[in-house]
Amino acid sequence: MNIIRCNRCILPATYPDLRLNGEGVCHLCLMPPETRPAPEELKKRLDEIIAVHRGKGKYEALVGLSGGKDSSYVAYYLRREYGLKMLGINFDNGYSSDYAVRNLTALVDAYGIDLVVLRPAQTFLKKLFAHFLRTHGEFCSVCNNMGYLLMASYSLSQQRALGYTPLGVGGWSKKYEFQPGISVTSMQYFFKNLTPELFAELIAQPFIEEKAVRAYMNVRDPRQVKINSNEHTALGDSVISLIQLPDYVPWDLFRMPGILRAEFGWEQPSGRHDSHFDCTLFPIKEYLKFKKYGLTQETIKNSILIREGLLTREKALERIKMEQTTEPESLHPFLRELGVDPQEVNEEGEWSR
Repeated sequence: MNIIRCNRCILPATYPDLRLNGEGVCHLCLMPPETRPAPEELKKRLDEIIAVHRGKGKYEALVGLSGGKDSSYVAYYLRREYGLKMLGINFDNGYSSDYAVRNLTALVDAYGIDLVVLRPAQTFLKKLFAHFLRTHGEFCSVCNNMGYLLMASYSLSQQRALGYTPLGVGGWSKKYEFQPGISVTSMQYFFKNLTPELFAELIAQPFIEEKAVRAYMNVRDPRQVKINSNEHTALGDSVISLIQLPDYVPWDLFRMPGILRAEFGWEQPSGRHDSHFDCTLFPIKEYLKFKKYGLTQETIKNSILIREGLLTREKALERIKMEQTTEPESLHPFLRELGVDPQEVNEEGEWSR
C-alpha cells in the first residue's frame, strides 16, 4: 500500500484536512511552534495550585490511575515532588491488561496510596460500546467520557464526605493525545449520540451522580477545562478542580518508562509502543482508526515528536511497524461479546470533529 506522507513528519495525506505544499510538507509542520510560558513560570503556577489544596484533610489529591505510563508518572511526580496524600481512582472497564493490573498494584503498594476501583455494570458498558459502533464506527468515546463522569461523580461524593473537594490530577497531554478531526473525547458528541433510553440508564448507574452528569453535558472536552476558566466556573459545585500535569511540567515520553521501572518495577510489553497498552481493546481502536483514516494515534504522536526535534523521521518510520494496521485477532470475539455483527459497524460514521 503506497501511502503519501509529509516529507518532514510522517502524517499521511489521509489525515483529515491535511494540506501538503509543493515540497510535500504538511501545513502542521509549517506552523510556528506553540508558545508556552517558561518552565519556571509553569512550575510556580503548579506550586500555587498545590498550596491551595495541601493540608486540607485526609486526601490532598484524587488521581486517576490505570497502570499505564502517564497516570503512573503523575503519582510518582506528586509523591516525589510534593509528598501529597493521594486517593487513586481506577475506572475498570472490564478490559484492563495484565500489565496494567500488575503496574497498578505495584504503584499503590510502593507509595501507600488508597485505591478505589470503580467498575460499572458490564452489561451497560457493552450496550454503550455496541451503540457507538453501530452509529459511528468507534467505541472509545464511551471510556473517554465515562471515566470523567465517574471521576466527577466520585469527587462530588468526596465533597460531601470530607467537606471539601481534593484536587484532581490527570496525565493527559493535549500536545500528544489530542487528535484534531479524529478525537472522540467530546462530551457534547457523547451526549448528543445517546438515545433517551441509554441516557436514563446512565444516570441510574450506582456510581453516577445525576447532578454531575447534567453539569458536564455542555462541556466539550473535560480534559481541557482549566481551573478558574468560564467553563470551569459554569460547572458549579459539581466541578472537579482538575489539572493535567503535562500542562505544568516537562513530559518526557522517552525517560518516563525508565524512571517508573526503577521506582517500582513498572512493566510494558516488549516490541510494542508504550502508549495505552493498559487496555486490551486498544489494538481494536487503533485498527478501526487506521482503516478509516489511514493512520493511528502513534502516527500523530510521533509526528509531533519529529516537529519538536525529539525523534527523527527515520526512527518514526521504523516505529510504524509496531502500529496496529492489520485486523487484530481480538476484534471478532469483542464484537460477538457485544452482539454486534461486523456488517453493523458503521464505517461511514463521522467521529467527533
